[in-house]
Amino acid sequence: MKYETGIYERKKYPGQLLFGMGFLIGVILPNFIYRTQWRQSTASSMYLMGIFSGDNSAEYFWQVLKMRGGIFLLAACSGVTIFGMPLAIMGMLAGGVLIGMLLTVSVLQFGLNGGLIGAGLLFPQYLLYLPCMFIGLEQIYSCSKRLWKNRSFSAGQITGYLLRMLFCAALCLAGILLEVYCNPKITEILIKNLKIF
Repeated sequence: MKYETGIYERKKYPGQLLFGMGFLIGVILPNFIYRTQWRQSTASSMYLMGIFSGDNSAEYFWQVLKMRGGIFLLAACSGVTIFGMPLAIMGMLAGGVLIGMLLTVSVLQFGLNGGLIGAGLLFPQYLLYLPCMFIGLEQIYSCSKRLWKNRSFSAGQITGYLLRMLFCAALCLAGILLEVYCNPKITEILIKNLKIF
């Protein structure tokens, strides 16, 4: 009995598995719904966003900060509630689905060049967003799991959680800066050179 309990307690957050499943769903799903009217407007708006977002960087920065920062704060606060575990599971699945769909729709719409631009839309900010997502959601899951099992936290656990989430917040902020000031230029260069429009 103790052995089984020990195994249960050692179970970790299946972040890589969830992300992989989400990515696979994101790759398969657009292939089924590609022939609908959804494809044209979605793909075009994703690419054009990369070009036009650089025109007013300050305004664009605040929009991205509100969107990404709001999601981050909601997720971080859920870590000290019982809602953290389901949010961490759904968040990792959703992250995989969104990245998979972006890349797949790009390839379906514009071929290999579109796939390169789809990857360009994720670069360089996702070099920071992905570690932030994996580390942050794992912390949220673990902290929420402790609350489910123990019904309380020690001061040290809360302090450790807050420090790790502050580290994730710094990664997220750096990713936002890259998304606002670097990504539009990279996307614009790719679109002009690959000539998909």
